[in-house]
Amino acid sequence: MGKAWVKRWSPEKKGVKGSFVEILEVKPMPSIEEIQWRLPPSKSHAIRLLAIAGQSNQSILLKGMEHAGDDVVAMRRCLRQMGVSCADVGTDGEVLPPNPNLDDQPPEGTVAWRIEGVGPHGLHPPVSVLHAGNSGTTLRILMALASRFSVPIMLDGDASLRSRKYPVMLDSLEKMAVVCSHGTAGEGLPLLIQGPAMHPASLELEATISSQPFTAWHLATPSFSSGMSVLMAGEPVSRRHLALTRDLCVQAGAASSVHDSMLEPWVPTFEHPEITVPSDCSMFAFACLAASVCKTNVKVSNMPSDGDSLGHEVLFTYAASLGLVLNNGLIEPNAPSSSLVADLRDANDLITPLAAMLALGGGGEITGVAHAAHKETNRLTGTKHFLQQFGLDVHLSEGTLHVEGGQTLVSPKELVQTYGDHRMQMTAIVLSMGCSDTVRIEGSRLHRVADPMAVNRWRSQGVSIEEVLHQHW
Repeated sequence: MGKAWVKRWSPEKKGVKGSFVEILEVKPMPSIEEIQWRLPPSKSHAIRLLAIAGQSNQSILLKGMEHAGDDVVAMRRCLRQMGVSCADVGTDGEVLPPNPNLDDQPPEGTVAWRIEGVGPHGLHPPVSVLHAGNSGTTLRILMALASRFSVPIMLDGDASLRSRKYPVMLDSLEKMAVVCSHGTAGEGLPLLIQGPAMHPASLELEATISSQPFTAWHLATPSFSSGMSVLMAGEPVSRRHLALTRDLCVQAGAASSVHDSMLEPWVPTFEHPEITVPSDCSMFAFACLAASVCKTNVKVSNMPSDGDSLGHEVLFTYAASLGLVLNNGLIEPNAPSSSLVADLRDANDLITPLAAMLALGGGGEITGVAHAAHKETNRLTGTKHFLQQFGLDVHLSEGTLHVEGGQTLVSPKELVQTYGDHRMQMTAIVLSMGCSDTVRIEGSRLHRVADPMAVNRWRSQGVSIEEVLHQHW
């Protein structure tokens, strides 16, 4: 009996049945009227603000947190494990009772979070694993924050995070005499670290893969005993995200030298204890894709400013080439499209939906995205194989995606593979609206990482989307 059970649940799936897979079953409608669209709060802003506010001596109200994604909730949950109190606040300013046994998910009606900071040295070691969920940003920040503790701290994540590597953060931890123990071969997590970190006068970090290690050490600086200069090796990517980290630190009282990579200990102090988190402009790509696929107007009610868009405002520049007219949040798919060369060096989150829009429109190239191979999945090869499932051809050459225009969607006959990437799953949901047959999509909850309303938004339009268990053998 035991041997049969072990074989059935083997992860290898060679000669065994495996388990059921949670999927979405989408039955598209022939036509959809104007779509009302609300963007979720920016997880990039919210995660960083949580880390800073938690190390302040203040009570900070983060507004605009309605329908926050699981990545942000993961950061909040882990800070709570280290002693930071966070209350959910409703529309009338009332504190809402917590949802029991729901992985720290905010209750219905939450529009703001109140964070009670514990000071630069007030975090305490958690009694259980710090689980970052799907968020690589959260995980790296937690690595830096937890390095201050003299007891072992275990960090983990979902299957996507486990499959990724963290060489830059691990190298920096080891240079600071932090003991690190982690898996080998295919999995980089769980990770066990034990400090306290001994911060050197200067630290050089590889900058060509991700800006997140720089963000992590910037946000851990309040507890430092002395300053540290952080040097960049190579051409940096995601520069707007690092600039956001530095701007938020300075706004909360850090020395302006942080912009020159000189990190000094500081006590986070916000001039205004109420902060509105802007909406996530990277999610605007799916509203644009919806307009292109459904051939209908999409009205976005909470557009962020250019300054809060973290490089994703390139969508506003590229809209005309994509055949879209933008006017105060209204997206109209009425213009002719043309070929486009899109540089996404600072906006690689747009790769998959933008490649789909190019294929359905005037075609073109996506450049500056070689570092996207290190995201949830290899987002370059992943996008190529993902779009092929909808009959859209994309070619990859030396880190550039080449997309022929004027292509037509084909209804996938098999389960659409999303490779554990929430942006591919969300792209698949929108592309399904342009298909003639029912589409089955791997990963029924992936969208919750960034936009918990991604499914209900379509259901409100009358589209049938069901969560079902798929028997894949």
